[in-house]
Amino acid sequence: MKMTELLIISDDVVGEKMAGPGIRAWEISRSLARELGVVLAVPDYSPGDAGGLAGGAPFEVIRYSVARPSLLKEAAGRSRIILVQGYVLSKFPFLGRLNAHLVVDLYDPFVLENLFVHQGKGASRKDRELIHRHDLAVFNGLLAAGDHFLCASDRQRDLLMGALMSLNRINPAALDFSAAADDLVSVVPFGIREDEGDSRGERVIRGKAGAIGEGDIVFLWGGVISNWFDPLTLIGALARARREDPRLKLYFLSTRHPNPLTPGFEMARQAMDAARKLGLAGESIVFNEEWVDYNRRAAYFREADIGVSIHKTHLETRYSFRTRMLDYLKHGLPILCTEGDFFADLVSRESLGIAVGPENPGELKDAMLRLAADDQLREGMKLRIAKARTAFAWDTVTGPLIAHCRRVLSGRAAPRNRPSRKEIALVCAPRGPSALGTLGKKHGWFLFQRLPFSLAAKIRRILQ
Repeated sequence: MKMTELLIISDDVVGEKMAGPGIRAWEISRSLARELGVVLAVPDYSPGDAGGLAGGAPFEVIRYSVARPSLLKEAAGRSRIILVQGYVLSKFPFLGRLNAHLVVDLYDPFVLENLFVHQGKGASRKDRELIHRHDLAVFNGLLAAGDHFLCASDRQRDLLMGALMSLNRINPAALDFSAAADDLVSVVPFGIREDEGDSRGERVIRGKAGAIGEGDIVFLWGGVISNWFDPLTLIGALARARREDPRLKLYFLSTRHPNPLTPGFEMARQAMDAARKLGLAGESIVFNEEWVDYNRRAAYFREADIGVSIHKTHLETRYSFRTRMLDYLKHGLPILCTEGDFFADLVSRESLGIAVGPENPGELKDAMLRLAADDQLREGMKLRIAKARTAFAWDTVTGPLIAHCRRVLSGRAAPRNRPSRKEIALVCAPRGPSALGTLGKKHGWFLFQRLPFSLAAKIRRILQ
């Protein structure tokens, strides 16, 4: 039986219409296929042949089904390394029992994300707590089963290290192999593919959408309107800014997710209602209600002047990695964003746009007017963006993952060090002290401190 070096399993749709998880699985497959034999497994509700993408791919694409897992089980059984994301392991627990080296991609901190998804749906506190406990169980299951973990930023790495520490994944054996725990976690950001599609000449916004014309200044919201974003402050600020500069227009790239299993976003509905109440919907503010094909996205970004990402400040913000920001960098769009996340720090540090405070319509209005009025300011930002985006090329950001896979395939990776259920139970829900232990602590602590370390450690294990 011929072994596959790397099996990548996407938890989301892969095809012409795909969101971040699907894009990430697809692009990581493309980059790693330059070095390794790769098979990409996609959900059966993805379009056939991955919507035509797979035709020229340098790797095999297979489809899997939750109802009929035999094909995935067969592919996984002949794979040396398996990379999973999202809820894949909870759907197919057998993946964690194989001999294959399991890489877990946690670039999307879904536990934090879903706290805000369900908060915006009006669900009861009891229902939200039930959903959260399930998400947390899935997350902890990934931490317990994985041999290596991926995240998108140093902030996420810190979050992940804390979670791994709590489950005893950072332990003497792990640190004996790598004092910096580099063999446990790799930072692999979302990336940019310069050759993604080519829609030059296609007109999709100016003269095609609402009252957006050639001389207007187009602010592009380059993704879905998830519940953790704040389009309402942006819409209000735009309405105020247009009193001084009527050229300002706002285009929302999509109001719905391409995954048919993902429910709609309440914030998208609220944003459309707000635009209608201001009399701007369909004219100065346009909502594209369909998901744009992956290979046609470039056309929308090329017609825009400024990319926007506005959110409220909450826990999800700090650990997020807004992939739409990479589209702005790729297409040289100055960025208008809210402070608090990874990319806001980058925008401020490298002067790639303007970062404003959260829920501050006055500051946001002033920033919009400033960017619209100053062509020279925008041109300077574009020059700096061209330099900054090179660090996010897919073939660059996947370097740590490629290096790790080479170590695994050559037998140089850390030996498997997964905690047992007993170990997890011990550190997460330690037992109370035994009667013997209580007696020893009460009467023998003075002498205990003077014992040789190795003998004291043995006694401590007995008394636990």
